[in-house]
Amino acid sequence: MSSLKIGAQLIIWGAKPRENLKGVLDEVREAGYDGIETSPEIVSTDIMEIRRLLLEKGLRLVALHMGVGNMEQVEPAARLLERLEGEYLTFSGPGGKGSEEDYLNCAEFLNKAGRITRKHGVKTCYHNHGHEIANNQRGIGIIIQKTEPELVGLCVDTYWVKFGGANPLQFIKTNRERIEYLHLKDGSEEDMKNRKFSELGKGSIDFPAILGFTTQLGVKWVVVEQDWTLRSPFESMLESRNYLRKIGY
Repeated sequence: MSSLKIGAQLIIWGAKPRENLKGVLDEVREAGYDGIETSPEIVSTDIMEIRRLLLEKGLRLVALHMGVGNMEQVEPAARLLERLEGEYLTFSGPGGKGSEEDYLNCAEFLNKAGRITRKHGVKTCYHNHGHEIANNQRGIGIIIQKTEPELVGLCVDTYWVKFGGANPLQFIKTNRERIEYLHLKDGSEEDMKNRKFSELGKGSIDFPAILGFTTQLGVKWVVVEQDWTLRSPFESMLESRNYLRKIGY
């Protein structure tokens, strides 16, 4: 078996992490995950209690995920990650209409955030959606070109790369020096026409090839992210975890 660590994005549980984080962590651990990714507000209520819960469940905090734009939120999130021994502060979306100016402003924000998080032993990452990949990767190209590699890495979302018209494996290979970790997200061609998602292994993403290459890069974490499900979150996340076990992870 691979030494790659598998995390769970808590987004699929909706509001439940705010209402009953312990119950969600129980399900994450039962499904066989090694860590979690969530938003800062989920783990900022009682840091000592969160530390205790994570330790009790044998889980790590992989990353905190938030939107680009509010620099005042960066320092508190970085301190929170440092106290909870997390790895990454991950940002999504330049906002606006995806103009060149939007992407340039996003890159400037990420560089500033990267300088802040570095002081706390945390790496700033950028998480792509489809619009950065569309138009021959125009948006993500600007972000990659205009951010400093030592300050800003990439969290590659496999679904959104394909949704945007690129091959996820080739994208990872091309940007191998910037990859920090992955969001494993799946969907069929039909799903992508309707912005739907599926459990890993049910869609069109070639995870055996992607993970085979990713492990060669020395990546420590991948995070399963399914934005929503018509089943119970536990069932969907368990199915995805079992699929990863089946292919050797």
